Formats: sequence, structure tokens, C-alpha cells
Amino acid sequence: MNGFLSFTPLFRYSQVGDKLVKETRIINGRLQVLVNWNRDAWNQAKGLITDLADKERLLVYNEKLAEIINQSQLKRFMRLGPLMQHLFALAKSRSENNDDPIAENRALILVLSAYVNGKNITQWLPSNHPPVIPPRREVLLNRRTDIAQHFMASAALAMSGHSTLANMIGLAKEMNDTHSGSGFSFTDLAADQAGAMFGKTAIRSEDKARKVQAILSQSADESLFMPNIKDLPENLSPADFAARFKDIQSPEFNALKRQIEQRILACSLYQP
Repeated sequence: MNGFLSFTPLFRYSQVGDKLVKETRIINGRLQVLVNWNRDAWNQAKGLITDLADKERLLVYNEKLAEIINQSQLKRFMRLGPLMQHLFALAKSRSENNDDPIAENRALILVLSAYVNGKNITQWLPSNHPPVIPPRREVLLNRRTDIAQHFMASAALAMSGHSTLANMIGLAKEMNDTHSGSGFSFTDLAADQAGAMFGKTAIRSEDKARKVQAILSQSADESLFMPNIKDLPENLSPADFAARFKDIQSPEFNALKRQIEQRILACSLYQP
């Protein structure tokens, strides 16, 4: 079985899981997963879902993205909302012709996630076609590049069926940043959770995929898929985090986490 598995994408999932998951245990009837934060494993995890996308579709959305950016008068920053509007308009049109809205949304999100996070996707594209490289712009969500990056990276990972993993990795990163980076950020955590919800929603079913296309192709309003998070605490040092929230199992932490989840679910795109 292991010999067969090593030739499939599942083997790559198992390798990433081995690096990310340090220990699993059951305490008082609850499963606890201890995560070994590893940036290399996170980068591998973000790349896994390219196994699920059609290269020809990736090519189409990459070329459309380049066209949108070349036509823009903006030379440094672009908002995520307008980019989504143009790309989902194309997805809607293509879905009406090929009747595969899930595949269209998946390719669109992969291309956009790679661009927002500064990743070169030429290795994913058909080798017999000269790649078009979109001009580099910083992409903003809630007027911040880091929020756009968190959102789109989690959206791409969640499309592989791993929205829980996306949220878990996001939390692991924030705990790591508390001690060695910029501090714990609930805004980043909210962007991760909203992105995971977005990716999962965009491919949940054909009807849902078409609904996402219909809504986003008509508006560049980012509040459709991302709530206001400006009031959330961020840059918390270990001492600040402990003083306000004790730990990630505390009622205080879980109360704010539920508030974030409720804000996300209130966005129009995620309504039943």
C-alpha cells in the first residue's frame, strides 16, 4: 500500500501531515492536536491543491489576470475586490458554456492566491504555451496586503477539503509570531478563517459555485466576503496575550473567536 501511495498526491499530504502534526491525544473525551509550526511544511501544504486544478484553466485565468492588471492605471496597489469581480465575471461566462463552475472557481482562486502571495505559477501552466507573467502589484484587502495574503492562501488550502487544517495552521502561525515574530494577531486569524470559508463555499456544490460567481461578478464590494476586523487586537506580545486571554483554551479567547466566526457568517456570500 505504501508503495502505491508514494506515487499519488496522497503521499504528499501524508508527508506534510508528518511535519505539521507533532502529537495527537484524547483528553476528557476531546481530541487535541499539537502542531509543530514549520514554514517549509506550510509552504508545501499551500502547494498541494495545485494537484486538483486543470492546467488549461489555470492558463486562462492567469492570462485574464495579466490583462486586468495591464489595463489598470494603478501602478503600486490594487484592491482584491475589483480583481475578483473581473475574474468571476469570466468564470460565470465560462461556466455557462462548459457547465463546470466548481472547476472554474478552483482555477480562479488558485491563480489569484498565487499572485496575491507573490508566487510564480509558471510551473503549473502547460509547458507548450509561453507563460504570461502579470505585472507585479501589491493586492489589498481591508486596505492591507497581509490580510489579502492570509485570506487567499487559506482559501486555496481550504479548496482541497482542508479548511480545518487551514484554520489550524493559521492559529499555529499566530502562536509562533507571539514569541518570535510580530505578535499574535486576531486580524490575521480572522483573515485565515474568512479565507477558508470563502474557498470552501466557492466549490461546495455547483449551485453554490454559481451563486458565488453571480454575486462577485456584479460587485467589487469586499464586505460581501470579508467582514470588518479593524477593531480586533493584534501585535500582542506573550505578556499582553496572557494578560488579556490567558491561553487559547480560555473563555475569553473562545468568546472573541466566536465573535469573529459570527462576523464571517454574516457576510452576504455565506448566507444560506
